[in-house]
Amino acid sequence: MSTVARHFKIERPFGPYIVHTTISDELHDLLLKSAYKVRKDKKLKVENDYRKRLAGNLSEEYSYANAFTLEQRKLVNEELRWLASEYTRTQARLKPGSDIGRLPKHMVIHEPLWVNFMKAGEWNPSHSHTGDVSCVMYLKVPKEIEEENIKSSSSNSSNTPTAGRIEFRYGDEIGYCVTGWIRKPKEKDIYLFPASLAHLVYPFKSKQERISVSVNFSDSLKHFRSLGIKPPK
Repeated sequence: MSTVARHFKIERPFGPYIVHTTISDELHDLLLKSAYKVRKDKKLKVENDYRKRLAGNLSEEYSYANAFTLEQRKLVNEELRWLASEYTRTQARLKPGSDIGRLPKHMVIHEPLWVNFMKAGEWNPSHSHTGDVSCVMYLKVPKEIEEENIKSSSSNSSNTPTAGRIEFRYGDEIGYCVTGWIRKPKEKDIYLFPASLAHLVYPFKSKQERISVSVNFSDSLKHFRSLGIKPPK
């Protein structure tokens, strides 16, 4: 797993922490090729149709079940658990004496991962995830989608251009506060955030395809402690 030039940017536009960083080239390529593999395989395309489990108003959302070899699964799990661990440990460094930092072995991936093929006119309404930590990573973000926010008549005059962008939302609209944070995704970006944090994705008009992957994690150490059980070493 490559950690070269990996920079973790901590964002806190409101209460919860959001960490922005990037995935490795190796993980990006593997997730993208495996996503196309599921889509092209007639059997997997039907068996892995994940739309009934998700909030998205998309025509294609698939799980990665049976899409990886054992070696590929090991690579995916290793990097994602490390990233989730860094999310917790980054916050722990900001709060001396806190007990929120976790090692990769403590972060349990909720199987399966899933991929979203988002097309023109599709969207993801406000929703949250299960588990303790979630992430969204971007495999393909065509430049035409972002150009809508600059060139299209429907967005370029708006004070909130949002075509194809993700928004995280937290808190009540009480005035003198921030409740929404809109981001412009780029390929290989990954955002890690509390699983219960509401977020949504705005539609776009360009005849392009935007591909993202999401994963949820549970903090096994927290759950062992909540049950009064000594966690395994």
